[in-house]
Amino acid sequence: MSPGTGSRIVTWWLRAAMVVVVGAVALVVPRMMAAHAAGTVYYVDAISGSDASSGVSESAPWKSLSKVNSTTFQAGDRILLRAGRTWTGQLWPKGSGASGAPITVDSYGSGNKPRIDGAGQVGDAVRLFNQEYWTIRNLEVTNTVPSTGTPGANLRDLRGIHVGGDNSQTLDGFLIDSVYVHDVTGEINWIGGDTADNAPGIRFKTGWDGSKKTGGIVFDTTVPNVTRPPANPTILNNLTVTNSQIMNTSFAGIVVKQYTGDGKDAAGNTIATATGWGTRTSASDTKFRPHTNVTIRNNYITQSGTAYGCNGIYLTGVRGGLVERNVVQRVGTSGIETYFADNVTIQYNEVYDTQKKAGGADSNGIDADKGTTAQKIQYNWLHGNGDGILLCQFSFGDVVVRYNVLTSNTRYQIYLHSDQAASAKIYNNTIYNDRSGYLVYGYGKYLTSTYTLNNNIFYSTRADAVLSSSSTVRYQRNLYGGASLTVPGDSNAVVANPRFVAAPITGPSGTPSTGPQLASAYALKLASGSPAINAGLTISDHGGRDFAGAALYNGAPDIGAFEQPSTSPTPSPTTSPTASPTPTTPTSRVVAQHGFDNLAVGPLTNGTEGLAVGAAGGQVSVVATPSTTDHSLRLTRSANSGSTSVSRSFSPPLTGKVTVEADIMRPSAWTSGNDYFGVPYIRNSNGQNAVSLAVTKNTIAAYSGTTLVTVGSYTPGRWYHLSAVIDIPSQTFDLFLDGRLVLDNSPFRTSLGGVAQIDYYANSSNYGTVLVDNVTVTAAG
Repeated sequence: MSPGTGSRIVTWWLRAAMVVVVGAVALVVPRMMAAHAAGTVYYVDAISGSDASSGVSESAPWKSLSKVNSTTFQAGDRILLRAGRTWTGQLWPKGSGASGAPITVDSYGSGNKPRIDGAGQVGDAVRLFNQEYWTIRNLEVTNTVPSTGTPGANLRDLRGIHVGGDNSQTLDGFLIDSVYVHDVTGEINWIGGDTADNAPGIRFKTGWDGSKKTGGIVFDTTVPNVTRPPANPTILNNLTVTNSQIMNTSFAGIVVKQYTGDGKDAAGNTIATATGWGTRTSASDTKFRPHTNVTIRNNYITQSGTAYGCNGIYLTGVRGGLVERNVVQRVGTSGIETYFADNVTIQYNEVYDTQKKAGGADSNGIDADKGTTAQKIQYNWLHGNGDGILLCQFSFGDVVVRYNVLTSNTRYQIYLHSDQAASAKIYNNTIYNDRSGYLVYGYGKYLTSTYTLNNNIFYSTRADAVLSSSSTVRYQRNLYGGASLTVPGDSNAVVANPRFVAAPITGPSGTPSTGPQLASAYALKLASGSPAINAGLTISDHGGRDFAGAALYNGAPDIGAFEQPSTSPTPSPTTSPTASPTPTTPTSRVVAQHGFDNLAVGPLTNGTEGLAVGAAGGQVSVVATPSTTDHSLRLTRSANSGSTSVSRSFSPPLTGKVTVEADIMRPSAWTSGNDYFGVPYIRNSNGQNAVSLAVTKNTIAAYSGTTLVTVGSYTPGRWYHLSAVIDIPSQTFDLFLDGRLVLDNSPFRTSLGGVAQIDYYANSSNYGTVLVDNVTVTAAG
């Protein structure tokens, strides 16, 4: 992406700015910026300038950043950098503006945005500290340490733009507009975890203050002395990031974070005195002193070019936030995450292709996480992520999830993972699942939180997709469609084909030039005669509009994210679903399932559960791993004799779309010699390997056609979930690793008329051990 592409997205920003937002969060009204007060205009040109010049005209510009950094500017001043020029080092102009008269950094002349390149030599390429009322506009910013050849070894404590302070005051008025921040090699520090998982550039258990504060644009505060903190925090108020591109920055794209006082030394011992300003023990915690009035709007954020991007937007220690009309694409862990935050609305965003990266446990579109209250998640399109929405409100929290469209997420469409004191209202969402065995999922104590799920469309092309329930997880008046689904105690359920206009979605996804392509999700509007029309429950305080902007309600409420307008009903599609409400999707069925938990520990007998066992050259045994009640199968090969394998055959072969999935673990690392275990080989009726998945020499690999492709690495002792979705009519397969798509539409290794056998297998001198668990084979068609 060229730094000069900003002009291409003006149309999107102007269009978005004209939209009247109904039902947005009620924020404390910020002090509005008036037109610039009279001030001095300073010009800076890295090629033609001179620091001996006056700097106050285009004909006599300054030259260096050091000249700018040594100057204390006044309210209303403007610092203009020549377009097309590059400066290496740090930009840190001094002084503060005033309400209605900010100090502005901007560009002049024609060409690409002026570039500030920290070159990995400074912590912050652009810095403001204990200052207020600043506007930063039309800059390109980068801060990269060159790669050393060792992955992660070049990561440092780096940021692109950093706004902070430690003076115990409220610092007001920061606008960052139309910037292009990219390629910041920030280190990855996680709050908790296990230090045994530390790797170059990645550390675990660094605590609150030591974590998650590197990346593209960072707002955070600190104290002068961590052992003797002042009585009051530094609070940042009225923060806006808008119309910008943040690309390939780590840890995050945009971070807002408050200090709390849990700093640690290199050995992990706490050395700071706690303040509690950035964390919360309850919704009414008086020590909680968050930053206020944060707006993140009309930005494009991607981490597709870095393996170390672990959040798109991360807001923590915040009260009063609005995150809207952003595109967040292929970031790590979470697209948009709130944590210890109050009164935040997340709306009109498109978040897609979130992945697990750099030790992060999740891959969700949006996450309302620990200690978050009064959260609203509405009017977002979340697709192709691991989880669509994660509700992870540990300790306490409350959230409303409404009028979102969730499609083709690869693990859980909605993940219920909150503690008992939390609650969630989940209503009028449209969920279209064609890639997972789960619609709504939770387990154990996380199903003791109070969740109400009303007026949602749960549509799945996979039969028996999970809808977790409990005495505190209550479903009412939802529509269940597609393949056969088990209705989870919904006494007013509508079991029918919802009759979408044009499903599945084939429209475009958001780009830097287009912004969120929410209209692509209109394919899931309701056709005339849909059984979802006028079939829902009345919800008070419903927000006033549906996903597409139609007013609520037209007659009785509709089910799903789209309300059928009275004046312009959605036409039936040219190629519509059947008029019958009966689902027409081919039924999926489980044709093989092996969990091994009910089998005795010891050698596996040939023929058990229909499995063929070949123990030549080693052993095939049931073992008490992970636990005495959760068994798995262990294949150990120690001699070059025959084949060590366990297989399942199908007669007649399985046709249509077949999914083969299992959990795989290697207990030890490869050091030398041959090392190749098929996990599994998937064979045709002639015994030929058509789909070949493998763990080999510390990597996870698969054949795409006749080419062996590495799709990931493995850590000894860690379980990985491999899922191959085999489309026999198209002669291709998709491969998911821990719910993340790693191969898409890959050709078979050889032709496959049907799946005749799956075989977990090693032969020759491929010595070692692999563990297999939770083998499931499903077929549709």
